[in-house]
Amino acid sequence: MHSKDLVYWGKHRFVIGTRGGWQSTKIGAGPVPIETPEGWVMIYHGVLTSCNGFVYSAGAALLDLEQPGKVRYRTKRYILAPTELYECVGDTPNVAFPVASVHDPDTDELRVYYGAADTCVCLATTTLTELVQFIKDNSFAD
Repeated sequence: MHSKDLVYWGKHRFVIGTRGGWQSTKIGAGPVPIETPEGWVMIYHGVLTSCNGFVYSAGAALLDLEQPGKVRYRTKRYILAPTELYECVGDTPNVAFPVASVHDPDTDELRVYYGAADTCVCLATTTLTELVQFIKDNSFAD
C-alpha cells in the first residue's frame, strides 16, 4: 500500500498468497527485504497444517527491483524448517519463524534470526549470493 502522510493508506496490492506444501495453510511477513542488484530478497514464513498441528517454516522470494510488488521468483522448497529438538518441542511446537536478518556486504554473509518453538531465538547463516541462487533454482514455474 502507499501513504503520502503515514496516516492514510491506500492503493493496496496483493503480492503473494498460499501455494501448497509447506506454505499451504497461510503465509506471512518475515525480516525486512534486502536490496540486491537482482531484486529484493524477501524471506517469509509459511504454515502447513499436519495431523499434529501447524508447522512453521521459512521460504524466500525475489521481487522486482523497480516494482517490488512483482514476484520474479519464489521458492517451492523451504529454506528453513523445524527439525531440531529446540524447534520441534516448546511452547508452540514445530516452529522456525524468521524475524530478522543482517547482511554483511564485505563478506556477503547473511544472518537470519528466527524463533524456534516460541522458546528460543536461533541463528542460521548463508551468503546472500547462495540464497539468491537457491531462490532462482528452486522456484515455481509460473
